[in-house]
Amino acid sequence: MRPQRIAICSIATAAFFAGSLLSAQLPRMAPDLSIPLPNGKQVKVSDYRGKVLCLAFILTTCPHCQKTTQLLDAIYKDDAPKGLAVVEAAVNDNPNVPQFVSAYKVPFPVGTAGVMSAVDYIQWPHNKLPLVPFLVFIDRKGMIRAQYTGHDEAFFDNDQDQHMRDEIDILLNEGAPAKAKHGRKTH
Repeated sequence: MRPQRIAICSIATAAFFAGSLLSAQLPRMAPDLSIPLPNGKQVKVSDYRGKVLCLAFILTTCPHCQKTTQLLDAIYKDDAPKGLAVVEAAVNDNPNVPQFVSAYKVPFPVGTAGVMSAVDYIQWPHNKLPLVPFLVFIDRKGMIRAQYTGHDEAFFDNDQDQHMRDEIDILLNEGAPAKAKHGRKTH
C-alpha cells in the first residue's frame, strides 16, 4: 500500500484538521453526480429523489471504509423499507469493485468516482488532505443535510453505527408519508 493511501485511510488527530468542513455549505442542493457501476450502467444521485440517500465515498482497501460498509449493510436492511437508499463510490485507483461487493455481500450499488469529484462533491478544501470515508446524507428533496469525513473522529468512533442511524432516522421521519386512520395513506 502506498503511503498516500495509508494517510487517507487513517483517522486524523491533528488539530489543524478540526473544523475543516466548516467551509461546506449545509444544507445545500445535492449535485447530480453520476456513478459508473461495474456492469456498465450508472446511477445518479437524482435517481434517488423521494428517498433518503446515504452516499459514501470509500477506498475498497481501507479498513475504516470496510467497517462503514458493513454498518451501512445492516442499516440498509433495517431502513430500506422506510425509504432509505445507499450508494457507495470507490475513489481508489482501479478498485476491484466486484471483489469488494462479493467479499462484503453489499446489497446496494457500488461504483466508482474520481477523488477530485468526491472532494468537490463534499466541498472539501483542495489544500487539505481528505480522509475517507466521506458520508453524505441527502433528504427526500435532494438536499445535502449532513456530511462527515474520516476527520470527524466524534462521528467515526465506537458509536458510529448509532450516529449513522440517528442521521438517517431524522431524515426518514421528516419526509415520511402521513398515514390516515385505518392505515391508509393521505393524499
